[in-house]
Amino acid sequence: MELPIDPPKRNVNSRLALETAELVRAKKGDHAAGVFHHEVSRAFFTRHADISKTKIIMPIAQSFGIAAPEVEAAWNEHRFSPAVDMFMEQGYMAGVTGVPAMAWPNARAIIGMMPAADLVRLLRSETP
Repeated sequence: MELPIDPPKRNVNSRLALETAELVRAKKGDHAAGVFHHEVSRAFFTRHADISKTKIIMPIAQSFGIAAPEVEAAWNEHRFSPAVDMFMEQGYMAGVTGVPAMAWPNARAIIGMMPAADLVRLLRSETP
């Protein structure tokens, strides 16, 4: 269960990616939004891609059938900013302080890079 993760030395502002994920969710559904997050995370954590840049996010969004002008309009209007703000607030309330992070209802958030075996152990020990 090894993942080819090579964390970047510095974090970047992921707001553009988060707002685009909500556009994907609105147009294509929750599953597509999850796949979009996976693709963005893979770009960031395995290729050191700067996910604050449109040249990185746009092709990923387009792979979901969302045209560039629609993505740009959503960004310029900050159409999905309220949803991202809400999710961020929920994350803070669940204890999320960094990335990567995972949280589920009625459970503690799991935060930070760790070996896969440690993650599996934590997931199996979680109780609601």
